[in-house]
Amino acid sequence: MCGFAGLFRTQGLAEEEEALLGNMSESIRFRGPDENSLVLEDKMAFAFRRLSIIDLTSGSQPKKTADGSVSGVFNGEIYNYRLLRDTLEGESFETNSELEVMLKLYQKEGERFVTRLRGMFALAFYDKAAGKVFLARDPFGIKPLYYRVTDVGLTFASEAKAFLFDSSYPSFRTREELVQHYFTYQYMPTQEFSSGLCILPAGHYLVYDIPTGAVRVERYFDPMFCPNREKSFEEKKAHLRETLVESVKFHMISDVPVGTFLSSGIDSAIVTALASQLHPGIKAFTVAFGVRDYSEIDDADVIARHLDVEHIKVVRGVDDFKRAFEKVVWSLDFPVADPSTVAIYLVCEEAAKHLKVVLSGEGADELFGGYKIYDESRYSSKIFGLPAPIKSVLAFLARVLPDWVKGKNLLYRGTTPLEKRYIGNAFVFQEKEKKTFLKTFDPAVRFYQPEAEIYAHAKEHGLSPMLQMQYVDMRSWIRGDILVKGDRLSMAHSLEVRVPFLDKEVFRAASELCDTDKLAHGTTKYILRSAFRDLVDEATFTRPKLGYPVPVRVWLREELYSWAKEIIENMTCEDYIKKDAALKMLEEHREGKKDHYRKLWTILVFITWYRLYVSDAENTRRRVLLGEI
Repeated sequence: MCGFAGLFRTQGLAEEEEALLGNMSESIRFRGPDENSLVLEDKMAFAFRRLSIIDLTSGSQPKKTADGSVSGVFNGEIYNYRLLRDTLEGESFETNSELEVMLKLYQKEGERFVTRLRGMFALAFYDKAAGKVFLARDPFGIKPLYYRVTDVGLTFASEAKAFLFDSSYPSFRTREELVQHYFTYQYMPTQEFSSGLCILPAGHYLVYDIPTGAVRVERYFDPMFCPNREKSFEEKKAHLRETLVESVKFHMISDVPVGTFLSSGIDSAIVTALASQLHPGIKAFTVAFGVRDYSEIDDADVIARHLDVEHIKVVRGVDDFKRAFEKVVWSLDFPVADPSTVAIYLVCEEAAKHLKVVLSGEGADELFGGYKIYDESRYSSKIFGLPAPIKSVLAFLARVLPDWVKGKNLLYRGTTPLEKRYIGNAFVFQEKEKKTFLKTFDPAVRFYQPEAEIYAHAKEHGLSPMLQMQYVDMRSWIRGDILVKGDRLSMAHSLEVRVPFLDKEVFRAASELCDTDKLAHGTTKYILRSAFRDLVDEATFTRPKLGYPVPVRVWLREELYSWAKEIIENMTCEDYIKKDAALKMLEEHREGKKDHYRKLWTILVFITWYRLYVSDAENTRRRVLLGEI
């Protein structure tokens, strides 16, 4: 819907800070091209960029309460705001906007009003009467919100790149242990990146106390799974269908046209099917790169014809890929080395030519057990439960057997505690591999440390191994990778992506499911497939997940080889990366000796991010203000 930035200064706003805030706003102009506003008070200033989707005529921001005591900005969509408005008996409204409803709810109910919101949001309120600044973020972290607290006040923004223009922020150069974790996770699993720059965690709100400068961050939502063994499979299935149908209906609320992303899988097919029932003839978008075995277009076309929707096929080539790469890295704020990012950027680029809002099937895998790695927990847990002497022998075999021996990985997983091996859907570099190219490698920094608290919390609730994996993904993978891609790469084109699966009520239905509801009859997400089997063709019902396949593996051997080599040879992050080791990796991949494509992609993204945000940051600032990036 939009983007915003803001400043609060305990001693009042300095003269130069209006220009500073203006530049912060300019860096995220793509989040809201329809309207630009800058409002300054004595100590508080808001900059707002609007993408008009709901209440096109009177939805401008910031807004104030009738008595002028509370003002604020908001990014996102609140799907139940009309229902919430009806609960405010006796109140008069000047607009049809969500923000006006939220400000009144805040005044009436206080900080915990956010628990009543159903939707995706990041918001910032200045409560002059109570002497505080209030920030909040939606339960799943769909919409971003970064902030810094210093001895002079508080600075916040929808995207981290805005802090390139915060003169008090020294550098995006981040801590060495986070770089080390990045090369495992393919993103930085943290809430504080560097020099006090934090992202407000999903499902949390922050209160900045103006008189004392104290900061209080509180969690109001925990995506904890609570399987219900009393309900039957059929009862759960019926409830799931009813809830998801309702969620899609809510997510279709808009004063502008809405489309969908359509892959070859069941998740996007369900969302597209339900959306097309509400709006027949809806546009559905699929991206591919014209390389055999790396295309979902044919399968997606079968789904589109079955559902009778308009199917827009976005076919791009290696030149489009290279053109988009730098803008993708810039858009993501911090390095995210998921190869699908360029595909998402390009399909969003095309979709934005047609409409402003698109529905996505993201989140279903994490909620309903869609990853194959979840299934392996059933087998590895049996090995882990063996007597210690037997397990010790198997652990020895897992260490000494060559990597090509079938079953070696199963032995490793079965003899290693889950919290010491599973950190999410991606695991790029092993520890021994990092030593070969990462100059700052520290053996005392263990890859599993960032998720220790998550596992401890999961075990307190007695979750099964599979549910522990899902909980880890809800707390880290989906927030650090999936939702970052979805928000930043769509908003880079002034396109809003909505995710009906990541809805409070859908999560509540999913949280009741047992492992056997999700993994059954030789397939993943069984209950989801079963609940909507009547909407899709049989092939879609059984088709395994692909997920934005991109031919980077193939291209790095040929079409992208020289491009990648040039990036490595001209890198400016020699303090971190051993150039010779990276080039050797590229040559081994080109010659077919080893498949290094995920590792190379992770390195290429880091090199480019470091140049844009650290070593050549001054030039990046210039390019932003000139509209070159």
